[in-house]
Amino acid sequence: MTVMSTKVIISIIFLGAAVVILGTDALFFGTVTDAIDKTTMGMFTGTSGTIPPDIAVASNAFAIDLYRQISDGDGNVFFSPVSVYAVLSMLGEGAKGETADQIQGALGLEPDAGLRHSQTAMLMSSLNWTDQHTTLTVANSLWLAAWFEPYDSYVDIIRDTYQADINSVNFLGDGVDRINEWAAEKTQDRIKNVLNSLDPATAAVVLNAIYFKGAWAEQFPAEDTHESDFWTGAAEVRADFMSVYAQFDYVRSDEAHILKMPYRGERLSMLVLLPLDRDGIGRLEEAVTPEQIEQWRRGLQGINLVVVMPKFEIRTHYKLAPHLESLGVTHLFDRHAVDLSGIANVGENLHVDQILQDAYIMVNEEGTEAAAVTAAVLQSRLHLVMDHPFMFLIQDDKSGAILFVGRVSDPS
Repeated sequence: MTVMSTKVIISIIFLGAAVVILGTDALFFGTVTDAIDKTTMGMFTGTSGTIPPDIAVASNAFAIDLYRQISDGDGNVFFSPVSVYAVLSMLGEGAKGETADQIQGALGLEPDAGLRHSQTAMLMSSLNWTDQHTTLTVANSLWLAAWFEPYDSYVDIIRDTYQADINSVNFLGDGVDRINEWAAEKTQDRIKNVLNSLDPATAAVVLNAIYFKGAWAEQFPAEDTHESDFWTGAAEVRADFMSVYAQFDYVRSDEAHILKMPYRGERLSMLVLLPLDRDGIGRLEEAVTPEQIEQWRRGLQGINLVVVMPKFEIRTHYKLAPHLESLGVTHLFDRHAVDLSGIANVGENLHVDQILQDAYIMVNEEGTEAAAVTAAVLQSRLHLVMDHPFMFLIQDDKSGAILFVGRVSDPS
């Protein structure tokens, strides 16, 4: 078995619908027939037929597109595209005109509302299940300022289709703490601080949380974990590497080694894509498509392998607006162009101030634990329309002395 250190980027997709994308400086190497000693990229895959195929195809395309935006540069990458997908989809339910068209285009949403709601409800249900080896949960919530009154029709869709909790809070009081407590509860305390503060213009916050914990079908013996070098692309670093010898599904293409590492329960797996060239991760990231990944999946065959990969734990925080704008979702963040009039009667005054995501992943000998929370903060452009009698003062700001005082009762 040969050993080579390198840089690893792992993407995780669940059942055709993206769950988490991960990138980290890590090492994967070793087979009994051919050393796997290059850069790694992976996918989370599953076999359940409960997710509608149209959503699976659309969400996978969005996952790869967003991955290319977020991974532009060096260092670790880890995020949940399905969490972003859910939040954008909930915003899209209240979008009109070009704003709606941009969201639907980026996500590949079904334009027929009835069919879209049916498919989305199936997706949310299928992403919540637990057995003795695996936990996978997804949760949505809508948090409303006490003064903000959205349409009942919008709230009903978010509650019934997206299975979201609906809460009315004081964002300048305990609202932020309650949101953070909700996120911590839904992610088993892995993500506790989604928001730090909100300003008085905050009308609503849309949240999605996703959590996964699964045990490897072939666990790495703890006694075989050892320290070794990992090549980051610029320097050698030391890392703890796990090792296991077992049968895995594997195929080699012209571009990469492809290895499927299943979790217990026969529903989820990690698909590792390792470029043949040590410095080939950039070319792989540019070339990989959902169609190519599916072709590799179909070519997998069982083979005995020695697999060595690093233990790692990563936390990330992203401001997603620039990345989504690069994918064509521009009106949502433009207070002069956005149209969210399907949310409330002040919808033309609403815009998305920010979309944030915090994510976490840990991979060790037993398995994988991953979590992500995405938050969209909606603000209201406050319009002060003086269309009825008002009083006014002209004052000296330094002393506070009133110099003139008046009232306008009839400006005509």
